[in-house]
Amino acid sequence: MQESGEYPGPSLDDYANVQALNSAFIKATIDMKGPQRGRLAAAPFLLFSLREHELEWWDGALADRRQGDLMAAPELSSPELCRLQTAALSFLWQLGRRNLYAARIISGGTIAWCEKITALPLITLLDRIGTRGDLMQSRLDGQVGISERLLGDGTSSSQNVRRSSHLAVLQTLLTRSGLDSYTRLPAAACRMPAAMQVLDK
Repeated sequence: MQESGEYPGPSLDDYANVQALNSAFIKATIDMKGPQRGRLAAAPFLLFSLREHELEWWDGALADRRQGDLMAAPELSSPELCRLQTAALSFLWQLGRRNLYAARIISGGTIAWCEKITALPLITLLDRIGTRGDLMQSRLDGQVGISERLLGDGTSSSQNVRRSSHLAVLQTLLTRSGLDSYTRLPAAACRMPAAMQVLDK
């Protein structure tokens, strides 16, 4: 991806880390052929969400609780997924400290979310949420439009088709900005008198 002078994007090293995290995620969660796995892992963003559009969830998860929570979230049972989640959090924390905009592109999160995860020391962040079983969520299942595109054209042998698919999903992630939770606003024309809604021919 090209960089703007004002907002430097992720570096080649950052994308290499994204590809490594994506490869580990695919290997741990789905059964996919080698060539398809490599093509999908090359997406320029993480193939899993860290609930980056749920700031209220993060407020609760990061709260400093002196006592244990009776209704605590279950911890990850898979050591492989636990390592992956810790690595992803550490990578995004470090990247966000260096370049918030690059962290936003790679995670699909908002600037507010990136600031929230970098506000605490890394060890505190990992101690509070590093092993939570309800943090990491796959983008490869359940998200309408995203999973179909990633598992379809996102694994194509044609580089142009694959890149177009990856960039379309990235655009969806970056422009969504948590607006899914808002209800549909009424159109202004609905409140207009009937006589004003129709134009004379």
